[in-house]
Amino acid sequence: MNAQDQPPRLTPDSQLAIEDEDTYLPPRKAVHPSEYGKWTRIFYLTLLWLFIMLVIGLTVWGIRYT
Repeated sequence: MNAQDQPPRLTPDSQLAIEDEDTYLPPRKAVHPSEYGKWTRIFYLTLLWLFIMLVIGLTVWGIRYT
């Protein structure tokens, strides 16, 4: 039997490395992506609509009561 035909011997260090690879977890950002951009967009759109409604309301109020 050749040295090439024999299976590689596992040392305690290499067994730990194999166990570490088996329990690998992806980074948290990959599993739970941030929704920061989504909430920022909703916030600014809400501010824009509130401003538009304020301008319309003040315009109607000014026209009605002058």
